[in-house]
Amino acid sequence: MKQNLTRNEESVSAAIATVLLFGGVVSIIGLMLVSMLPIIEELEGSIERDDMSSQMMILSQQTEILSEHGMPGDSTEIELIPIDGALSWDTTRGGMWYSSTWNSDTTFRMKGVLDFDDSVQIKHPESKSTSVCFDDLRLGPTKPFIYSIPDYIEEIMISPNQGIASPLGPIEIKVQSADLFIEKIELNIGSTVKLTTTEFQSYKLESTHELNILASLGSGGGTIFMPDNPSQSDFTGRSWSIPMDQGTNTVHIMSETSNQIELMMDGQETKHIVTNDEDPRIGVSWTHTIALDSPKLVSLSTSAPSRLILLTSSNNMTGSVTLQSTSGALIGSEFITPQLTGNLELFNPNEEIATITWKGGGISIQADSTAIIPWPPQTVSGAPIIDSDKEISAYWHNNDSINPSNGLSIIPAKDTGFSSGKAHTYDIFSNSGLESIHTQLAGYASMINYSNTNSANHNLTFNNPFHSLQISQGSHNISVEEGHPIRVHRSTGDSGLIQLMHDGEQRCVGINTTASGWITTELPWNSVSGRSDGQIMNAWSQGTHPSSYSVSLIGNNGKTDHQIIASSWIFHISRLTYSFSSSITGLEVAYSNGAVVTNHPEFLPTVLKQPNDRSGPGPRFAATIPALNPTADSVSGGGVMNLDIELAYRESLASDIAYEVRRGWYSPYGEEIANSAASGLDSSVDWTIYPGRLDLLTDYVGWVPDPSVGTSEAVWHTNGDPIQFSLQLSSLDVTMTEAVG
Repeated sequence: MKQNLTRNEESVSAAIATVLLFGGVVSIIGLMLVSMLPIIEELEGSIERDDMSSQMMILSQQTEILSEHGMPGDSTEIELIPIDGALSWDTTRGGMWYSSTWNSDTTFRMKGVLDFDDSVQIKHPESKSTSVCFDDLRLGPTKPFIYSIPDYIEEIMISPNQGIASPLGPIEIKVQSADLFIEKIELNIGSTVKLTTTEFQSYKLESTHELNILASLGSGGGTIFMPDNPSQSDFTGRSWSIPMDQGTNTVHIMSETSNQIELMMDGQETKHIVTNDEDPRIGVSWTHTIALDSPKLVSLSTSAPSRLILLTSSNNMTGSVTLQSTSGALIGSEFITPQLTGNLELFNPNEEIATITWKGGGISIQADSTAIIPWPPQTVSGAPIIDSDKEISAYWHNNDSINPSNGLSIIPAKDTGFSSGKAHTYDIFSNSGLESIHTQLAGYASMINYSNTNSANHNLTFNNPFHSLQISQGSHNISVEEGHPIRVHRSTGDSGLIQLMHDGEQRCVGINTTASGWITTELPWNSVSGRSDGQIMNAWSQGTHPSSYSVSLIGNNGKTDHQIIASSWIFHISRLTYSFSSSITGLEVAYSNGAVVTNHPEFLPTVLKQPNDRSGPGPRFAATIPALNPTADSVSGGGVMNLDIELAYRESLASDIAYEVRRGWYSPYGEEIANSAASGLDSSVDWTIYPGRLDLLTDYVGWVPDPSVGTSEAVWHTNGDPIQFSLQLSSLDVTMTEAVG
């Protein structure tokens, strides 16, 4: 048989060739598949991006409708259906800010406002920057308003602050003492409650909504009561909701022009009209006494911007009131004074003589001295306006000759002109032996020094923010040796009244600098830079770092060094992010502050939808910020998700004449949003010929990217015309859950 075996070389070669050919074909197919895989993945990524961006557009539309037209309690439900990616909340990389100036030919810019450290940079080259004040907005359901009650306070009257759209249901107030829970109070809008605080130490309130709190000791006294929505330029207002205690209460309203006043109590409305005599140095005042047999909420509204003094003492309207200047500061060169029988106490904190004048009279006050004047002058009817050639502070009080300053009042900060700062100066002219100074921390930590006392330096901490000291007659100074600003109150006798601020409100830092470049100033909170998301959110909740905050720049306007020149509002707002991958990982489609953005493809920042705003007719601009705040019950994941979005409240942040409006955006889409918003500039001849020259841009109205290189800011350009500026914030609570069934 072996002899019959033959080898067919051609067949063997053909078989080998066939195998090699098949292997080559398989290899070629494999290489083709490998080379086509990224294309397939890119196509899948495009499908994911297009699918989710269309869903995000629906989310944006529904959110805008709810934000602008809804009322508290209104809600909408949206279903998001991912393909292969996952939905999650990005709590620390979403944010934006608006700013506006209240004086012509004025600019205001900021840097580093959303980077979680304890400093910010500001730029205002046109005049001296005196100081800057910060207010924590406490934005979000997990960030309660915190009120620390001083130990010397005996009673507090509480009512919810009423905005343009207040919460529908009752707000919750947790009452604590030394971190021990005492009780929980549910309080409806339009209601009031009275608490006695002498039973506990380190008394503290945590509220789901901002409150109006009147704190009193003894038989009460007098105080300036802030409006529900004060003007950002001078703190005047047109409406007040006052929690009044039983007994005699007197309201005194002052305005510079004629006024129509409406008083609402027990569902009954009464109207009063007061006019002036056309004298520009005499204002208009109105006094009304209300006798109550039980605590009630009393509402007032006026037709003209006004200020309101509340007196609660039945002892001939006894009290001491720190007056606001016409700029809104507590130190100034012009004051509208009450037409109430009593005394005007004027303190000159300067090193030079101050000359104060009013219609038919005047007085000179030595440096670092106080003058007491019977008020109002007998020859004047109305609310006299006083003028000073130096910055002074003014107090009104109506007391007996033994205790001429009985009451509770604010000692303004000399370095800032407002309630808090690092240098407080005051003059005690009586020798009653009942004078006390009460300091309160307006920051995170501070070491203070009292002059003219034997007391050593004292440390104020976040958990121990108060310190009191009895003082004697003479001139005194309290200064911050190290750390953050403080707030100082002065009490005499056993009675007084004051309106309390929440712990994150009006924290002011002195600057006293004129500079053409950037000025670095401290943010009076603890730094959380580099911390984890959980630690940052915990700091927001406790108030050791602001969750969102407003800024007021105080400077010189040609008349006073303590004018509010500009304001800004900075928001940490959670981004809803859909994360997916194509041939590369880390791609996303996100809804952030009203905008829909994506980095697909190739990590190219792209704006799919601009944040909503409204303009015209004429130089008008209005915006409502939809702030999505995930609740503690929200989940993340890749399944089908239901979003239950409910409007918690809507408040007005600004409604005034502005001269420059800016909008800034947090990375990574800030520059693209600024450029995309100004797409109409392509048709401007002026911008084509003179790029970057806002002063020569006359044929365009709208957003213009700031001429700086790589900026994330945009300026609302109106050819130099004043802007009727309106800014609202809608707080939206969102619960994201996995769909069932």
